[in-house]
Amino acid sequence: MIFRGLLLLLGTAFVGVAWGHAEPVQVVVVLRPAVDRIEVEAQMVGGVSTLPIRGAVVEARLYPRSPELDSLLEEGGEQGISRAGDPDLPGTPLVRVPLIESREGGYHATFPVPEPGEYFIAVVDTTFKGEAAVAAKPVKFPLPASGTTLTLELPETSTPNRYLLYALLGLVLPALVGIGFALAARGDRKPRD
Repeated sequence: MIFRGLLLLLGTAFVGVAWGHAEPVQVVVVLRPAVDRIEVEAQMVGGVSTLPIRGAVVEARLYPRSPELDSLLEEGGEQGISRAGDPDLPGTPLVRVPLIESREGGYHATFPVPEPGEYFIAVVDTTFKGEAAVAAKPVKFPLPASGTTLTLELPETSTPNRYLLYALLGLVLPALVGIGFALAARGDRKPRD
């Protein structure tokens, strides 16, 4: 009975690990003009949990607008470009800056003011090894004096099988050792005839 309960608890832990980060993430990006820079503020919140996303490895990228990006935008509709897997969008980004966490779930960066024109601002999340998510929307420069706010959605990501296997083994081995010690201690307590 105890063994069955431990197996159930262990199985629940595995499901929690497998799906712990598998939710869409809403990213509110605020772009503000400064004297000779553009300030980028990004607030990341779990789409289901509504909890701030802390400790993410994210960067902002600025791509020149192109027919390939417009095609991806049409596929995404109002949501904009949102995809998991390959973190690179078509074309070469003009700017790539890491977003540094400045408060819980809030990230900040600056980049040089681009030439006037139409661009795509992208947020790329590579927090988990073997996973990537990217979201992007069009933006026009120069920005209005008050700046502009865009809402992006990073899609769910799934852990590739080999990384999931390593993560599960990292949980199973200590659990098995603990179960072994518990059974050994239980065996010592049995009365002798």
